[in-house]
Amino acid sequence: MRKIRYGLTGGVWLLVALSAALNISCGNSNPEVLRDTTGATFSLTCTDDEGCAIKPLDAPPPVPCDSGSGSPGRVFYSHSWDRFIEICSAVGLDSGGWFTDASMCRFVACDADDECPQFSNVEYACSAGLCQNVERKGEISDPGDVVTLCMANEPRPSDCRAQTDDPEVRAHFERAHASCDSATGVCKVPADCRQP
Repeated sequence: MRKIRYGLTGGVWLLVALSAALNISCGNSNPEVLRDTTGATFSLTCTDDEGCAIKPLDAPPPVPCDSGSGSPGRVFYSHSWDRFIEICSAVGLDSGGWFTDASMCRFVACDADDECPQFSNVEYACSAGLCQNVERKGEISDPGDVVTLCMANEPRPSDCRAQTDDPEVRAHFERAHASCDSATGVCKVPADCRQP
């Protein structure tokens, strides 16, 4: 489960509930290595009682950032799943949760269905080179997904504050929000971005 709240820190932070992401166990047949859209690889280990853990293999270290109080927070990679499976650099908050934003996430890429992890009650298949929820294909409804698609081939950032202050990153967020129709809840992915 993800709780999405835009407007924190200049309208770009995505607040994610930690407990839901870590306590749901993975499916039975999962690849041991995942690749994101930048080509970075991550190990995926799952256990029935502890859920799944992501660790960088040849990916850059997670983005350093503060914990909300001005002091450095614990940084790590985490994953979430909805329409797509995303691997995000995240920072632990003093409150015990964690946060990231769409510009620090990349979707899991694939060439075949067996490269896509399976989670409890959710089936993923390889479509257009991305692991996609088989029941949620079609229209995009999350502006964050549009941002991540538009930044799919860009290297992961090395500093979270520099990333959020970057005018090009802000432009991605503005364009993503502009591409979404508030009346219908449907987003149109710009033509120059990766298409789902």
